[in-house]
Amino acid sequence: MAREVIATPLFGRQLKAFLEEYANKGATRFVDRMYAGYKEMTDNISANKHIGLAKRRSVKGKTITVRQYIIDAGARNFVVLYWVPSQTSQPILLLNIRISGQNRFRWR
Repeated sequence: MAREVIATPLFGRQLKAFLEEYANKGATRFVDRMYAGYKEMTDNISANKHIGLAKRRSVKGKTITVRQYIIDAGARNFVVLYWVPSQTSQPILLLNIRISGQNRFRWR
């Protein structure tokens, strides 16, 4: 059974900023590849077909185990951090996205 996948406002802002930046540059094929990779990611993680690399992160004093998923968009790769709750009734939460190769995630 597929689980619901939801995104945090931070994830939405970051993704929107990346897509607007590349759309303004006229990279329509890149944006299409990014969308296809995003759609594949949500399908895979909702059905637990792809379990990403686990990392421990501290968010507001709580330590949680998050997973990474790499979206291949052709010219660039994007790393998505997501959290899979232990209860199957809870949705998978997309936490943040960054361009692969950056040293740190930007938490705003």
